[in-house]
This record gives sequence, C-alpha cells and structure tokens, in this order.
Amino acid sequence: MSALNLENSRTKVYGSVAGSFNFSTSAKNTFPVSYDIFPNKIELNQAVVYIERLPDTVQTSHFDWGYHVTGFYGIDYRFTTAKGYFSQQLLQSNKQYGLDPVLEYFVLYFPVKDGLNIRIGRFLSVPGIKAQLAPNNYNMTHSLLYTIDPFTDTGAIASLKLNKQWMVQFGVSGGHDVALN
Repeated sequence: MSALNLENSRTKVYGSVAGSFNFSTSAKNTFPVSYDIFPNKIELNQAVVYIERLPDTVQTSHFDWGYHVTGFYGIDYRFTTAKGYFSQQLLQSNKQYGLDPVLEYFVLYFPVKDGLNIRIGRFLSVPGIKAQLAPNNYNMTHSLLYTIDPFTDTGAIASLKLNKQWMVQFGVSGGHDVALN
C-alpha cells in the first residue's frame, strides 16, 4: 500500500506468487494427484492479486459496506474455474495456464444484534475445510476429495451474529465451481 501511496486507505491491494516443481515417472500428467499435475516442469501455480475494503464489523452503531476481488493467473485455475467465469479457456481450449477471477463480492454490514453481514457475489463456500489460494495453504497439492468439493458459490449469504457464541446463516446459490475439473 505504501508503493501506491494508499497507507491510510480502507481499500487494500496485495498479492502473492506461488510456483512449484515436481518429479514424476510419468511424461504426461501426475493424475490422480490434484493441482501439481504437469510432471517434471517448473510451474507458476498462482499469481494472485487481492483488492478489498473490509466493512467495520467491530461496532454495532452504523451501517457499513465493503467489497472483495481476488483474481489469479496460473495452472491452478483449472481447479477453481466456475462455468461462465472465463471458463472457455478450460472447457473449450484446455489451456495449461489461465485466469480465474476467483472471488468478487460486496458485503453489507447492518448493526443488528451483534452484526449482520450480507455477502453478494462469488464467495468462498461455507462448508469448505481447506484453503485454495497459496498463501493460506501449506501444500501445493490437495486431496482428491478436495478437487471435487465446491470452492466457491455464486449467490448471497447472510450471517447474523446473535451473540459471542451463536451465529445463524442463510444463503441462496445459483451454482458453484464443482465438477469442471
């Protein structure tokens, strides 16, 4: 943010780059391993850019809003692609490298109870148990189950914090990114 002269801005821009190399006896692919699937090559798994403005959810006195946009380029796009979000690069061309606008959503915060967040757009699936993006994941590969588990949903989800121990969520989704791999 200092390089952009935006240290005091509520909008933050940051990113990461993750590459890998693997050894294999296969010349074509490493299936059934997920992610690091191209053998005996140095690969760019993910070059990620995050742009976000977080709503102030520590208070319960006024409305606030935010947004989040995350996009990445690399070989991992084939495991995050959702149909209709640049999916033709995988579904029609099966390109080795691709771009995926992984997350893009708005957040509306209302001071109801201990806070009500309404997220609208493409967001991380609620039942997810692992991290997709490299900074949040210690391994370059994932389990086979993870490659078919939904990573993102497109729709809206409301999270109402009733108190410090209880939260209620309700969401609607028009689809998620599973089964494109």
